[in-house]
Amino acid sequence: MNKSWIANAVTATNGFCGALSIFMSVEGYFDIAAILILVSMVADFFDGRTARALHTTGPLGVELDSMCDDISFGIAPATLLYASQLREYGVIALVPCALLAVSCAFRLARFNVKSSEVHGYFEGLPCPMTGMITAGYILSGVVLWQPLTIALILLVAYLMVSEVHYPDNKGASADQLHWQSLVVCLALLAGLTFLAPSAWFAALCLSFILFGILNTWQNRRKAQRKRRRNRRKQAGDHTGL
Repeated sequence: MNKSWIANAVTATNGFCGALSIFMSVEGYFDIAAILILVSMVADFFDGRTARALHTTGPLGVELDSMCDDISFGIAPATLLYASQLREYGVIALVPCALLAVSCAFRLARFNVKSSEVHGYFEGLPCPMTGMITAGYILSGVVLWQPLTIALILLVAYLMVSEVHYPDNKGASADQLHWQSLVVCLALLAGLTFLAPSAWFAALCLSFILFGILNTWQNRRKAQRKRRRNRRKQAGDHTGL
């Protein structure tokens, strides 16, 4: 019996809830739309594990997963943010929201193409994080200044297509996790949670986003110092000759 339909059904649940979230946003049920994005995340968490447990992994599941992820973590969050808080800005807000959805699609396509090359970290902000931070923000009841919300949307869209590294918690990564970055992000989490306790979940996501930026910057600085030391060493060796 072909069991692949079980894992594919879990994946399809992800896309189904994402599509429902879009419709709920259009109808004005913003909290329900946010909850549906979180349900999509649960389905996305289990679909790959289900396929591996049943030994039914395959190209169909990979493609279906990417398409459903773009619905749930690209289009649905963008629609929710626009419908709930940015509608009055019209095109000024529509364009960043559309870029968010397209950036998610690009991030997923790059992940599929480079899956055999990138190990131990995520290249670019993981798409589910967009859904997490959007859902957490809406459910918190906090309303940011709309231009700041638009700026954050553009930042998240950029980070998804960037080369910033985020830990994937699977080990075997050449990236070092720097305690300085962790301390800064924990301080940010504590400060934001103190100022708006209901927004703790969105604050946690923001802290994770910042950690990737700071930790990648520290690793690149470390790599640059190592290259400079190697060049000086090579220059010294040539001089000695």
